[in-house]
Amino acid sequence: MGFAALIAAYQDAEDGEAQLRALLPMAGRTLLEHQVRRASAAGASHVVILVERVPASLNAAIDRLRRDGIAVDLAREAADAADRFHPDETVLLVADGLVAAPDCFAAMAAQTAPALLVVVDIAANEAFERVDGERRWAGLALTDRQTLVETAAMLGEWDLQSTLMRKIVQSAPRFVPVDGEGGAVADARDAVLLADRSANSRDAGRAMLARNRHEDESWPARFIFPPIIALAAPPLLDSPVDPFWLRIGAVVLTMVAAIAFWSGWLWSGLAVLLLAGPLGAIAARIDMARLRDRSGSWEMRFGKGAAQGFAILGLGRFFTAQSGESVWLVTAGAAILALVLCARELALYRRTGADLGALAPLVADGDAAIWLLPAFALLGYWMYWPAAAALYGVVSIFLLQNLMREAIRRDA
Repeated sequence: MGFAALIAAYQDAEDGEAQLRALLPMAGRTLLEHQVRRASAAGASHVVILVERVPASLNAAIDRLRRDGIAVDLAREAADAADRFHPDETVLLVADGLVAAPDCFAAMAAQTAPALLVVVDIAANEAFERVDGERRWAGLALTDRQTLVETAAMLGEWDLQSTLMRKIVQSAPRFVPVDGEGGAVADARDAVLLADRSANSRDAGRAMLARNRHEDESWPARFIFPPIIALAAPPLLDSPVDPFWLRIGAVVLTMVAAIAFWSGWLWSGLAVLLLAGPLGAIAARIDMARLRDRSGSWEMRFGKGAAQGFAILGLGRFFTAQSGESVWLVTAGAAILALVLCARELALYRRTGADLGALAPLVADGDAAIWLLPAFALLGYWMYWPAAAALYGVVSIFLLQNLMREAIRRDA
């Protein structure tokens, strides 16, 4: 059975803001884009957006989603929206202005229709619509096309999302609590929110930025970059800056460092090289908050790796020219090869679906190898850094291969 989503996007924002709730700013994009990406990540094959008017900013948001390969349709009426779903599809209704944690979407996607996501009926949840004396609707509901068709036929002047929710309640649905016993999330902080003004949506985007963190990050990303990210990422998050350009900047800085090493300007090259890592990490964190691939496109990953390789090669070439001994260029080549093979092993390991867990910071990558360089520079042992990076990569390869064998053995 297929799974699709219907997002209501016709209510106006509060505080006299002349825009739709769906177009409130969130993480540098719109709240609607956040909702669509959450539904798509939960498994929705396509998303239908119910609107009454289509301003230019809404069309721009739809274009961005479609460029990322997400199937999105617009419907101007409830009956039109119902016609865009297959009879066998399960439909996830997303309330207008809803911000919900990914676990909420995943929990609903795992249910069978009919089902409602609910919160307890307390004063803190009064923004949510009451279901009964104990529960309020938390903005996600699972239904089917037939129920949607029947609701559209009886709608008249009534509000679709509220009327559809009431019809689902009448069909004896399963109530899925946001938290508590059998709840969708373990940590209920900011798990669900109805954003009716820009202050709400901006705060939700910043909270998501602060929470987002991947456990498979290298040790510089885990221990060195966070203070820089905490300072620089929030203002950039609320700006229209595309992380793509931050990644380009990181690649350019790394190439400048490579040229500096090649020319013998070691300390200048090191200073520039160390700036590139945090810049790329800021881009990754913003992409995570915008629900996009935190690692960027394969072209960008290749460009970053190639630039880091040139930096290593530049240092090896300088010391080879200085000493007349090719061993320094050979060790630089060995470091590049080891890091490339390590990246390949890491990609293969991730395909198994296994988690590196506490071992993640120990695995070598370009940033981890580069951030070993300051220690060698301070001791005056610049020329030995490529050999250390090569050894680091080789040890990481053996570690990943052992983990791979254990993962295959568990699955066998």
